[in-house]
Amino acid sequence: MKQKFFTVLFVFLLAACSGIGGNLPFIDVTNTVEPTATLTPSPTSTPTLPPTYTPVPNGPCDNPLIPLRVGNRWIYRAITDNGETLYELNALERQDVGNIVTVVEFLNQKSNESVRENVVCLDGAIEDFPLFVMDMLFVDYLQNFFNTYHENGIHAPAYNSIVQNNWNMEWGANYLTEDKAYINNPMINSKLVVVESSSIVLSFKMDGAREPIKVPAGDFPQALKVTHHFSMIVTILSPTEAKGGILTVQTTQWYEPYVGLIRAQVDNASIASNMQESSAPFRNVIELVEFTQGK
Repeated sequence: MKQKFFTVLFVFLLAACSGIGGNLPFIDVTNTVEPTATLTPSPTSTPTLPPTYTPVPNGPCDNPLIPLRVGNRWIYRAITDNGETLYELNALERQDVGNIVTVVEFLNQKSNESVRENVVCLDGAIEDFPLFVMDMLFVDYLQNFFNTYHENGIHAPAYNSIVQNNWNMEWGANYLTEDKAYINNPMINSKLVVVESSSIVLSFKMDGAREPIKVPAGDFPQALKVTHHFSMIVTILSPTEAKGGILTVQTTQWYEPYVGLIRAQVDNASIASNMQESSAPFRNVIELVEFTQGK
């Protein structure tokens, strides 16, 4: 995917390090599956219970974690200090020219901004799915969608690989930033830079753990738990100096096989600079509001 994101995210992280944070609804699934937020979905996105899905793949793009059957439609809500923002994700069409490609559309319902991207399917694996989860988790700190492109690796492994590893495996992918961006941060009087073609390293891990999750789309008693970690290089430009840093963010994500992502939350974030690392705790959550299966 091609969007501009991490510069503004880094601004937010520095602000969080300065004590600027909110009391966001944060769900500890080991204790409860009930959301603590008082927010309700938009009337235009009425929650619906998901139908029953086949437990095995159907075609080269039907992935357990990101099932890209044409016609599939997801609505998510991102819960932040400022309330909620609804997003819509659609699998629009499949193109079989060279690689098998699914065209997806991602829409911010609040701003009415959308983007279309091609996603390559590799015998049930998803190679280059855009970083939409990060767009949703950090909606309060973005001016545009996160602008990147895929370099190598797999974003979601195929069903056969997952089963052969008994749902216990690690995988990863590398992305590059699309261009150079500058963002002013009035809170700390600095300018942040993401250099063109900066590397973003993603890693995923699951150990077969399943947990009960309740979201507006319904109850999922056996949701698959996946941890997600990414890191990237950023630069801080202040009135007196320019210094580099490494931003890291870790999230926990829950998936219902052949439905897709149903919930995600930021667990921790930090910035390392000049041999020092500062924690930037914040709590953002995304939840599945509605899922409609394509025909």
